[in-house]
Amino acid sequence: MRANDAAKLARVLALLGSEHDGERASAALAAHRLMHRLGLTWQDVLMPKATPEPHAPPPPDMLRAAESRLRQCQRENDDLRRQLSTLRRRMEARIQRPEPWDED
Repeated sequence: MRANDAAKLARVLALLGSEHDGERASAALAAHRLMHRLGLTWQDVLMPKATPEPHAPPPPDMLRAAESRLRQCQRENDDLRRQLSTLRRRMEARIQRPEPWDED
């Protein structure tokens, strides 16, 4: 919710303390309409989603998972380097001694 919408909602909700029934009813309806226009529920307003601290370290589970994935990627890269080296040696060997052509 934007700051100006929150300020408007606060002004409307302050009218719920009015001594006049009609003013309270109008305030409740105005608050309801504002929430509907914003696409929010009262639960969204009263219990906003927690946002992580910007500099908070990741939870230990996520850190372990990331480290595990990093090790897996490093192993895969090592395997691919070995395969590339093997293919390179094979190609160099073929270039040095080409296979005879069938002359049928």
